[in-house]
Formats: sequence, structure tokens, C-alpha cells
Amino acid sequence: YTIRGYFLTHFLSFNTSAAIQNLWVRLSKPGIARKIAYGYGGAIGVAILGTSLGLVVGDYYHRQAQRQLVIARQQQIILGKLDKEIVEIRSHPQRLMMTFGDTIWFDFERTAFLSHVYDLQAAIVALNTFVAEHPNDLATTAQELQAISQRYEMNVQAYRQWVQGFWEQVDPPRLTPETVPSAQQALLVAMRQQPMIGIEVELERLAEQLGRVLNAAQNQQVVANIQLESAESLRVRIILASMVIAVLIAATLAVYTSRAIAQPIEAVTQVAEQVSRDANFYLQAPVLTQDEVGVLAVAFNGLIQKVAFYTEALEVNQQTLEEQVEARTQELQQALTHIQQTQAQLIQAEKMSSLGQLVAGVAHEINNPVNFIHGNLAHADEYIQDLLALLEQYRAQFAAPPPEIQAQEEAIDLPFLRQDLPKLLNSMKLGADRIRDIVASLRNFSRLDEAALKEVDIHEGLDSTLMILQNRLKAKPDHPAIQVIKHYGLLPLVECYAGQLNQVFMNILTNAIDALDSQEALPTADPVKAITIQTAVLDNTHIAIHIADNGPGMTPEVRQRLFDPFFTTKPVGKGTGMGMSISYQIITEYHGGSLDCLSEPGQGAEFIIKIPIHQGQA
Repeated sequence: YTIRGYFLTHFLSFNTSAAIQNLWVRLSKPGIARKIAYGYGGAIGVAILGTSLGLVVGDYYHRQAQRQLVIARQQQIILGKLDKEIVEIRSHPQRLMMTFGDTIWFDFERTAFLSHVYDLQAAIVALNTFVAEHPNDLATTAQELQAISQRYEMNVQAYRQWVQGFWEQVDPPRLTPETVPSAQQALLVAMRQQPMIGIEVELERLAEQLGRVLNAAQNQQVVANIQLESAESLRVRIILASMVIAVLIAATLAVYTSRAIAQPIEAVTQVAEQVSRDANFYLQAPVLTQDEVGVLAVAFNGLIQKVAFYTEALEVNQQTLEEQVEARTQELQQALTHIQQTQAQLIQAEKMSSLGQLVAGVAHEINNPVNFIHGNLAHADEYIQDLLALLEQYRAQFAAPPPEIQAQEEAIDLPFLRQDLPKLLNSMKLGADRIRDIVASLRNFSRLDEAALKEVDIHEGLDSTLMILQNRLKAKPDHPAIQVIKHYGLLPLVECYAGQLNQVFMNILTNAIDALDSQEALPTADPVKAITIQTAVLDNTHIAIHIADNGPGMTPEVRQRLFDPFFTTKPVGKGTGMGMSISYQIITEYHGGSLDCLSEPGQGAEFIIKIPIHQGQA
């Protein structure tokens, strides 16, 4: 009997004193099983207790160290943001000089300056909030940080008022080239006088003080990292010590008990080996003792008698096991398919992200030189008109120019040049406007800075996608032009993931263009290839976007598998079969909407997208 067996037998006994006396007798009785149980129970208890203690103590100090580390990092981020924004604000006068006489660059610099002032005020608010939430965990005193934030706020406000006063006094965008040097000299003089000198001196002192606080925050983070490592080390040491003690207890018990049970178990082992070798289930192990080993021998003899019965039953159950294995294999195959689908989706998402980054980078690089060209064309046109007007005045004063001038006029074809030059400039301006429109569409389509939910104009996303696909919509030697018919409704701003939604538009419109191009060889093809886009509001809670083409349409079999992963009707190497699957996931899972397709052979195809105006609506 064991302690567990004793309590199960006598738990309902009403004779409490007799039960206690009987328990003491049984505990004093030298049984191998009891000794092994007590010894290994103690070893396991020590291991569990030590491990639990190590985990509890280590986790406590680990959480404390992690908290200090998080606070130190947050403190560094806020202070670093404060330092960065004040540097940007203080560098405004140097950048302002470069914008004198240029309205576009002045507006840009003024907007940037005000944005940095706003970001600095937000950083000051964040610092005050952080100090209020963690007054006892700071790299310095809360009073010092509050004083720094107040002095920054007061001086930046004075700095902003001084800058805005200078804007109003000098009016930099309206300066002429002749007055720019004097205005720049006035700015330099003003920066060396009060109150600007006082503000700069105070900001410099604050910068030094903030630098010391930043160094203290970095030291605080180093201390937090050391405490985190110490907590990990303490936990490991406690656990290892408990394991060593448990191993020593188990080894001592093993040496003690092995001698008492080795011989009886060896006899049982010999019989077991013979039964296993000869498959003779009529053999019986000798019962040499009355302790647990003797009970083991009796149980082993009963086991031998049941093996024959279980062997026969095992053969019967083998067929069932094979069926279960087959079912499990199918489940694993389904899981593998799901993993492959997920991997393909991740690859597609990474491709779209890389494409967005490439598009945004190209748009940014093109935008700057185009802006310079576009801005100078107006001045060039004005200068040329002045020159032509001056030429007319010369011709009016000198009706009969010398023969050399007349010959030069005939050589350069002056009447044609005067007529064609304004047209040439106008065509250059139209080309620059076209490039700017394309760049704006590329930047709008990429939307790398709008990964989160944001209210956007759906029509803007559609137009940007169409602009990118404009080259495929134009007429080619082997394909006629594709018309795009728009029926835009009055839509509100829609809360959505703009970049992902543009990806859906790109997939659907690309498939529509591919379908119309493939219709070229059909004898019944519509000579006018068209894509119709229609938008509307549904029930004041959802919007609908219909994208239809007059292409060859789809069979019911293709339409049924349209949104399945890896399904494509395009030739090998032309498509992955993941575009419509990912589009369906974006609409249904990320936006809580629906994506349906209506199509019949020879009747074209229409995709209907429905999404809520605000996420969370039913």
C-alpha cells in the first residue's frame, strides 16, 4: 500500500485515531516501492521547488529590470525627439536665406518650420506626460525635466514669434534679386541682436542640459540591461542548484535500492527475455519475495497470459490504425497546402511592398528636376515674349534694315520662328505638366506612408491606378486602344488600407486588360474595347465599386475557382494565380467587405467590390 492508496481506502472512515495509527504502521514498514517513492518524490519535490523558486524570483527581478529598460528607452526616445526638433528649428534662419525671392521654396520652408514647432510641442507634451507617469524612474529629477520642458516651450514660443515677425517685416517671397542681399544682411544682423541673442544663448544652455540628461538616460539603460542579465543569471543559478541536489538524491537512492531489487528483477528479466525471444507465452516468472518485486512477478505472469489475447486483438486493430494514419496524412497534406498558400501570399505581399518602395523612390527622384523645369518655363515664356516685343519695336523703328540683317532673317526664317517659338514653349509646359501628373499618380499609388487605416478618396486611388496602366490602355500596332468609361458617384472619404485597396484595383484592371487583349483573335470580338468603372453609396454605410469589361467572359468552372490560390488561366510564366486570391483576402478579411464576380462566356466580366465607409460597421 502507498500513501495514496491509504487515503483512498480510509478517507470516509469515522475512526480518526485508528486511521492515524494504521498510517504510522504502514509508513514504518520497509517497502521498496515506498522507499523509492519517498526518495524520488523528495528529489522531484526539490527540483520542482527550486525550479519554481528560480522562476518566481527570476521573473520578479526580470520584470522589474524590463520595466526599467522600457522606461529608459522611452525616456531616450522622447528626449532625442526633443533634441532633434530644436536643432531643426534653430537651423531655420540659415535655410530661410536660400528661399528669398522664391515663393515655392519659402512656402515649403515655412511649412517645415511650423511642422517642426508642432512636433517639438508634441514632444514637450509627451515629456510632461512621461514625467507625470514615471516620477520616480527618471534619469534625473522630475523637477529638472519639467523645468527643461517649460524653458523649451517658452523659448521656442519666443523663437517662433521672432521668426514670424521677420516673415511679416521682410516678406521673403516677394523680394527681388536686387533686394535679396540686403534682406539676407538684415537677417544676419537681426540674429546677432536681442532678443535673438538671448534666445540662442538660452537654447544652447538647454541643449547642454538636455545632453547631460540624455547621457544619464543612456547610463540608466545600461544599468537596466545589467539588472536584466543579473535576473536571468539568478534564475539559472537557482534552477541549476535545485537540479544538482535532486540528481544527488536520486543517485543515492539508486545505489541503495539497486542491491535490494537486483536479483529478483534479474530472474524476472530472464523469463521476459525468453518469452520475447521464443514467443512462448506459457512460461512463468518465479515469485521469490513478497514485496513489490514479488508483486511485479505476479503481475508479469498475468501479463504473459494476456499478451496472446492482446496480440490477436492487435491484428484486428491494425486495420483501424492504418485508416487513422491515412486520415492523419490527409490532414497533414491540407496543412502543407495551407502553408504553401501562406508562403505565396507573403511573397506576393513582399513584391508589392518592394514595388511600392521603388515607385515612391522613382517618383521622388523625378519630381525635383521636373519642378525646376516647370517653374522656369513660365519665366522663359515671359522673357521670350519681352524679346519678341523688343524685336517688333526695332522693326518699327528700322523699316528697312541693312542687307546683312535681312539675309540673316531669311536664313533663320524669322516669321516661322516667331510663330513656332510660343507653341514650342507651350508644348514643353504641357509635357512638364504631364510628367508631374504621372509622378503624383505614382506617389499616390504607392502610399508607403499609409499602411494603417486612413480616410481616403477612392476615386483618387482608381485614377492613380489608371494613370500607371495608361501605357497598356493606349493603342499599339497589334492591339487597339482600350476606352475607360467612368461613372463616379458622390462618395465620402472611406476608411481603408489605401495601399492594399490600390493593389486590388491594380489586379482587377490588369486582368481586364489581359482579357481584352486576348479577345483580339476572336471572330466575334467587340471592335470597341472598353472598361467601365462605376461607384455609388449603398445604404449610407457601404460603398460599391463596379469594374466591368466587354471581354470574352468566363465559363462557370473558371468563375467558381477564380479566387482559389494558385489558379490561373494564363500561360506558364505569365501569372502566379495569387492576384485574385490576395485581392479577395484584402477585401473580405482586412476591410470586412465582399468581392463578387458576374460573368458569362461572351458577355464580359464585372467585379463588384463592397466595403464599409467606416471600419467596424455591419
